[in-house]
Amino acid sequence: MSTLLTIDDIARQTGLEESLLRFYESECAEELPKKILRGDTLFFDKTSVAAFTSIHSKYQSGKQHQKNQTERFGRVIAVTSGKGGVGKTNIALGLAIEFQRQGQMSVVLDADMGLANVHLLSGLTPRHDLMDLIKGEVEMSELIETGPEGIGVIAGGNGMLAMADSGQQDRHHIIQSLISLEKAAEIIMVDTGAGMGQGVRDFLLAADELVFVITPDITSLADAYGLLKALHQENMPPRPIYLIVNMVQTLKQAAVVATRFASCAQDFLGISITNAGYILKDTTVSLATARQTPFSVLNPAARVSKNIRTIAANLLKQDVADSTSSAFSRYLNLIQAEYQRSEA
Repeated sequence: MSTLLTIDDIARQTGLEESLLRFYESECAEELPKKILRGDTLFFDKTSVAAFTSIHSKYQSGKQHQKNQTERFGRVIAVTSGKGGVGKTNIALGLAIEFQRQGQMSVVLDADMGLANVHLLSGLTPRHDLMDLIKGEVEMSELIETGPEGIGVIAGGNGMLAMADSGQQDRHHIIQSLISLEKAAEIIMVDTGAGMGQGVRDFLLAADELVFVITPDITSLADAYGLLKALHQENMPPRPIYLIVNMVQTLKQAAVVATRFASCAQDFLGISITNAGYILKDTTVSLATARQTPFSVLNPAARVSKNIRTIAANLLKQDVADSTSSAFSRYLNLIQAEYQRSEA
């Protein structure tokens, strides 16, 4: 049997810090041998020592591969709400479909740890979910289901919960797989769970862009503002933040709600919010849910479908520079820091 090594073994044999090894692992995964699963832990093989040493030499000499210098990652847009029942999942799915229709290769990652249902709204029965990826039974390419209009759908749910509770090795494995997804897709919609749990906040802190979904209900505004405040207190780096007001009766109501939320964010937190649009109440949504079909596929002419089309167009018009860093690498750094704090 070949020699299996832990990250500590690699650090001892190369003389490099673990944090630096983790950086190389996230940035140069394609240059490293595939890790080996034994029991519930992923190990490096002995050839990894030479691979890490070679990567370090390139960085030290400034001779990184040209493809690393020009590498681009897809936009990671996290959709959140602060509370459940505001239509967040339908909106994440609807936006992905509209982006796909506009020629942007789109994937929806179901990161709701409690009520994963993107696959249900898409009419899919997934063969695999993130749990299978964590176990090392499938690769990312096998995990992606082809959804409506050709979008990719990744079922998460319990897999995301398992990742939150798992050890560093498992977390690293799944994040590495998601980084490879960023290099393939143009837009990744992350449907986060409701509430303000750490798993939700980590995704929001790492994402390139945030979409807050609220309704005219006062509790929706309060909970969304509470989540935004929590992110602000964790020193969230500047990034575009958009607002969608869902389930409104009139255009005037949408404008009032959007202005109230944006004003509070600006006045009390110093955070600028961009109003991406509104969605009028429409029975098409409940009909589509019952038929396990996205509303914009069931009835493209419905007003809710027109609304989501307008919002998608607004988001595509935003002047977002090509990303040269990985959102999921940032997420990996966050959960590694959390792991280190828990071990201290």
